[in-house]
Amino acid sequence: MSTTALASYEVPSASDFPDYGNLTGALVAIPVLITDVLDLNDEVIDVDSIKIVYLDDILTGDQLVNVNKTLNNLIVNLQILNLQSVLEDVDVANGIKVGDVLSNNDVDVSDVVAVKVFDVEGVKKLLVFVK
Repeated sequence: MSTTALASYEVPSASDFPDYGNLTGALVAIPVLITDVLDLNDEVIDVDSIKIVYLDDILTGDQLVNVNKTLNNLIVNLQILNLQSVLEDVDVANGIKVGDVLSNNDVDVSDVVAVKVFDVEGVKKLLVFVK
């Protein structure tokens, strides 16, 4: 993985968040995110490698407005619910589930809207985007 990608994990930015600026972007991105999360079931991720990112920390006001409009779409909502369900039960650290990590950080899985998986020199890292 490039140093740019590693820097992106270390200091997440708007460019790490999937394209939810419009309905088509979200409908294309979410199934890919679900597949990425399902692939994590075969991996062991250090709990310290799961980072929670709040949308209002990385997106501008206009970007947040566009993302919120997209998230209010029924089909997008159903896909996000699927992502949340899959993410909650993914075992990433010998019996520790992503849902447990979120709970331990006072984040409800229902606030998750996206994820990004990094592979840094064979070590999986996960950004979890919440609203």
